[in-house]
Amino acid sequence: MSSKIGIAFVKGGIIPAAVMKKDKDVTVPPHEAIDVPEGYGLHLIADKFAYAKSVEKKPVAKSSKGGKGKEPDADQIADAEQAVATAQAELDVAGGDLAAKAAAEQNLEAAKAALAALKA
Repeated sequence: MSSKIGIAFVKGGIIPAAVMKKDKDVTVPPHEAIDVPEGYGLHLIADKFAYAKSVEKKPVAKSSKGGKGKEPDADQIADAEQAVATAQAELDVAGGDLAAKAAAEQNLEAAKAALAALKA
């Protein structure tokens, strides 16, 4: 299985069906994260069509039978810490590009808030 990378388009984009191994092209709105094959994602980042952005995993509903489920597990905290690190790296790379810097700052704040919520 090929490795994946999370990206977000600066102005939105269309990912070809062949790249995503789907029947139709995938349309992605601006600044919405999506996982793509690593080589394709790095190509889009290098050409400044997109930037690295971690994809937030949607929490899986836990059954009420277990009694557990209130405590975040170590994987969730590690994922949140990785999201903060990735967002900080995006901010560091943004440099003088005001749009990318603003998006990176927004991503960093969201990642920090998600991490704080997990640890609270």
